[in-house]
Amino acid sequence: MKTNILNIIGLICIVCGFAACSDDDRTGSINVSGECLVQEFVLNGQYTATINTEKRLIKVKVPVDYDKKNDMEITSLTISAGAKSNLKVGDHINLVADKTLHVTNGDLVMDYQVAVRNDEAIMKLFLLEGVKGAINQADKTVTVSVTANSGIDLSNATFEVECSEDATCSPASGTRGNFTEPFQITLTDNTATNVYTVYAIMIDKPKALFVGEAENIEMLNDEEKAAAKWLTGNITGSAYASWSDVASGNVSLDECKFVFFHRHCPSYGTYNGFVEAEKDAMSALAKMKECWKRGVGFVLGRSAVNFAIALGAMPEDAFPNNVWGGGGGEGSDLMGDDPWHFYAYDITHPLWKNLKTYPGAPENAIYTLDKDYTICNTTSQYGFWGDYEGREAAVEAKTGGRALIGDNSVSGWELKAADGQYGKGGVICFGSGLFDWNSPTPYVSNYHDNMGTIMMNAYSYLTGE
Repeated sequence: MKTNILNIIGLICIVCGFAACSDDDRTGSINVSGECLVQEFVLNGQYTATINTEKRLIKVKVPVDYDKKNDMEITSLTISAGAKSNLKVGDHINLVADKTLHVTNGDLVMDYQVAVRNDEAIMKLFLLEGVKGAINQADKTVTVSVTANSGIDLSNATFEVECSEDATCSPASGTRGNFTEPFQITLTDNTATNVYTVYAIMIDKPKALFVGEAENIEMLNDEEKAAAKWLTGNITGSAYASWSDVASGNVSLDECKFVFFHRHCPSYGTYNGFVEAEKDAMSALAKMKECWKRGVGFVLGRSAVNFAIALGAMPEDAFPNNVWGGGGGEGSDLMGDDPWHFYAYDITHPLWKNLKTYPGAPENAIYTLDKDYTICNTTSQYGFWGDYEGREAAVEAKTGGRALIGDNSVSGWELKAADGQYGKGGVICFGSGLFDWNSPTPYVSNYHDNMGTIMMNAYSYLTGE
């Protein structure tokens, strides 16, 4: 009896299976023989769209002063034969915000973004030999601050302009100009035109300073050059100076509030080794000490963290005991899809504000390097003092400061100002190899943008601005 019942059930399943297959044969075919292309799109009888099928973008440009995007009529719409769309000729639509044009053809579906944009000729960014200019949109002026030792020949300097999406500039970005006098650049986008006047100003008294061995920025090694150009390109009133300039008084420190010293070179295992090798830096020590004692903040990167001892901000026997690396910028490509990071001991510290975070990462993970970035990986950090859990306290006891970042070692720490307080006038030490400014290989910058954010946070924290 049991066998008969099972046979009956099996027969029913087979019959149902054939029925299902038969239904699929009749109704399950997919029609993908057509296309869902938009061939023409016109608004108000005069504004013809530029259609980018790859990006699924239909962009309509209107005059700079056009203010009736809330009621625009579709006067022409041509799509693939046999296709249908959710919008049609004669429709009046509000295009203050972008709209979606939904096109179907059989079982094919394609959505386009319909965007109406006013003509615009706005300068977004100006660089003079890598130095960022301050743009005043109200009066269309650009101010660039440079120093005599920057290595820039103002009479024949290369400039770069980043402007609004469809605008062009004349003279063209990437060409040279004479900036010893006001220099005009014209931006144009159909009905929109703006003329910007660039003023290059020689700085006598910088408020922020990158210091290095070379006579000018262009003579630094690539890692240090990238760090120096970040400072001069992002903090108004900043400049580069060589140690000899500082020692000889060629550069005024009267209004300096912030010093950045980032040294990429073979690491030093002792403080004496640093002193012996960095004679140029030590020649300016007296003036740097004066700065620290009057409340100037310092950021020290890589091998430069030993300079904190020279300033008197850290005991002489507290030099990093876990160091390696060096060379001219070589390193190993970061493998895999994950960017690299270190961990913050206190994620609420002002240094870590407004950083890009990696989805699913621990809250205290600080990302600074992207996929495909090649790292120099010169490192000056603390390790091997007790177990991992006690390492932070051991470093703090040794340095008199407090640990900022680390992983299996403490690779970043903060020291007090001359007045004995943290913050304004203090010293930030980034000994981590992940505090890296230059990749000799191409990469897409995303988390590396955090480097600039961290530095801007450090500038505000150490200067009180």
